[in-house]
Amino acid sequence: KVLQRCYSKEYHIKKPTYIGCSVVEEWLNFQNFVKWYKKNYNPETMEGWHLDKDILVKGNKIYSPETCCFVPADINSLLTKTNAKRGKYPIGVSVTGNKFSTQISNKRKGSTSYIGLFSTPEEAFKAYKKVKEQRIKEVADKWKDLINDEVYKALYNYEVDIHD
Repeated sequence: KVLQRCYSKEYHIKKPTYIGCSVVEEWLNFQNFVKWYKKNYNPETMEGWHLDKDILVKGNKIYSPETCCFVPADINSLLTKTNAKRGKYPIGVSVTGNKFSTQISNKRKGSTSYIGLFSTPEEAFKAYKKVKEQRIKEVADKWKDLINDEVYKALYNYEVDIHD
């Protein structure tokens, strides 16, 4: 699936966020990937977890032993960006009448929490950023005993950027 994400033009049509992604040469040899996988994935405690390439290194586009980790779907969906749906406003911001609204969604639960209405997109983003970063910390704390320390620290230090 990783190779498909990185190199399939058909996949890129459906999921354009993977355009420009690649796999480190070492992992193009499947045996090398399997060796890393066995070292980093415990099927007893990590069933259904996702391979992630950009939690440890925000914005990363390379699948490699240094940049990848396994995380629960709860964490992986928390950081998914919806650039195609967003339009011209900052992440988390939309227009409601002559105001700017913001909300935070929980994709795993299929719910949305309304944050508020603001006069400018920047004010709305600032409110979104505060709530989103707090939510990321809460989810990190929820999974702290099962995720590795590097992932926990990356989540705790994660900063939502206006250009995300």
